Amino acid sequence: MTPKAKPIRPWLPFVATAASGFLLAYLIVAIFVFPAGAAQRDVVVPNVVGLLFGDAQRQLEAASFTVQRGELRFNNAPKGTVIDQDPEATTISAAGIRVSLVVSNGPKLSSVPGVIGMSREQALTALEAAGFEAGNVSERASNEPRGAIIDSRPRPGALAPTPSPVLLVMSAGPTTVVVPDLVGRPLSDATQLLRQVGLTVGEIRAPGGGTADPAAIIQSQSPAAGNQVPTGTRVDMTTGGRSS
Repeated sequence: MTPKAKPIRPWLPFVATAASGFLLAYLIVAIFVFPAGAAQRDVVVPNVVGLLFGDAQRQLEAASFTVQRGELRFNNAPKGTVIDQDPEATTISAAGIRVSLVVSNGPKLSSVPGVIGMSREQALTALEAAGFEAGNVSERASNEPRGAIIDSRPRPGALAPTPSPVLLVMSAGPTTVVVPDLVGRPLSDATQLLRQVGLTVGEIRAPGGGTADPAAIIQSQSPAAGNQVPTGTRVDMTTGGRSS
């Protein structure tokens, strides 16, 4: 006898149709939603700080990142230079993430304050209040009082980047001075006056060769009053009795 053929089960066509539909959907997703090479991969964020924005953008995009221009900041770096980035360089990130770049707007310019005639301490305080830094302080002979500021670099009123150093020139006093009249003054006053004008106290001769009393009156001096002498010249004095 010929064996009977097995009847086709009625649910098999539905299973085949469902499997075909699933396979088709998978292929569509694989081809169109996740095309070849689109799988995310981790890459190292390159360091672009110090580059001009355009160069930094090209380098990041070549490494599969997108770029966002962040805030502009006053900075001593040339205008348009990248001064910060987020994420930081060498960070391991997924390709395609956005890297935000902070860009230099160039240095902020401020007017150098007028410090001529001030003492060194006053000048430093004024510079700091204006956003500047104290630079080197040099001395130069001048008829202005010793210790007074007589010049600055940059000059007062000039526009300069802040913060940046301002160099100060301080008066070293005149190269020559006029010898003051000391006769009739107490020795203590005379010695103080000599130091104030930049002269040096020389030999002090007291009556009898003893030690001079600070209250003793100056009887004579050498060089004489009115002579113009180099700064630091010694002035000798002879004292007499005490003032009454």
